[in-house]
Amino acid sequence: MNRTLSSLFIPAVMLCAVVFMTTGCKTNEQNYRAAYLAAKEKADESSGIENTIYDRIRREAVSSRLVTEQGDSLPVMTVAVQCTPDGFAVPDSVKRYSLVVAQFKQVFNARSLATRMRQSGSWPDAMVLQTAEPLYYVVASTASTPEEIDRDYRRLLDEKSVAMKEPFPWILTPSRFPVGMGK
Repeated sequence: MNRTLSSLFIPAVMLCAVVFMTTGCKTNEQNYRAAYLAAKEKADESSGIENTIYDRIRREAVSSRLVTEQGDSLPVMTVAVQCTPDGFAVPDSVKRYSLVVAQFKQVFNARSLATRMRQSGSWPDAMVLQTAEPLYYVVASTASTPEEIDRDYRRLLDEKSVAMKEPFPWILTPSRFPVGMGK
């Protein structure tokens, strides 16, 4: 009798354990939502100045694609920019499409890259454009038509004369045209 009782006791305990484990810890949408909101709040608090100044530029920029006659699709951002003093640009030199190769928070770094690009001879029209915050974009070339900027975009990728990180290069179209002069 003792043996029969112990042989039933062990499976019964195991069955109870399985029932408790499968019903006691169910994840649901509320749990996931609470965890997501807590993580998002923590990320917002820790982002500091990035969230208040530079992230606003990214949110206001309009992202799209430019399709050329050859069927190429180029990344485009529409941003409010102006010419940077001593950045090699004047309002008349900025055309409808600009090929952006880098962005910086310091004007010195942007000017340095534009200067090196101009001195190399590959990109003699390199310039610096800025946003109001300011964030500085280094532009390899500007063009009036999608075909011209597509040609420069392909040449930049083929030559590899400028070291770029993702998401560069991309095409900038000023949100206000003609572009003004910055301070």
